Amino acid sequence: MKRVVTKIRDLDRALFRRVFGMKWEPFDGVMRMFTIAGSAGAIWGCIAFLAFVASGLELLNLAVPWTAIAGSWIVAEGTKHLFNRNRPFLWDAEVAPLIKTPSSSSFPSGHSATAAAGALTLSFFYPALAPVLLVAGFLVALSRVYLGVHYPFDVLAGVLIGTTVAALLLLLL
Repeated sequence: MKRVVTKIRDLDRALFRRVFGMKWEPFDGVMRMFTIAGSAGAIWGCIAFLAFVASGLELLNLAVPWTAIAGSWIVAEGTKHLFNRNRPFLWDAEVAPLIKTPSSSSFPSGHSATAAAGALTLSFFYPALAPVLLVAGFLVALSRVYLGVHYPFDVLAGVLIGTTVAALLLLLL
């Protein structure tokens, strides 16, 4: 079992190095923007509110995305305490993140959890916006690895949390 865990960890670190190493200066600012917008699910909450107002104040269109965003953030943040995984820049001194470094645990990514929950629930209510919402969600999640503050498996776990929370809420409808 220890051998499997070591192989997974090594794969995660190798994937991190690939993504983090693919720097393109014009893209750095875009990634920072998506990470800032994705903090605590802010972008998704704002989009949900604007869509709520534009849709004629349909309460479900606001309540479901906000609940999914909040629920996924709570699950992700709670899970961080169980794993207490060091962030990439703490593991490797050569990693210089492109943003202010978070102090919380690395696993799972809260940004990715809220991005998945927000993008999926909003896509459900506004299918015409789904391509833009899903690309934005992907960029929020990718930004966390690109900027050097999460490993790819942290992001994947966050996306799984957000997807699960969103799917459960949508199934309850």
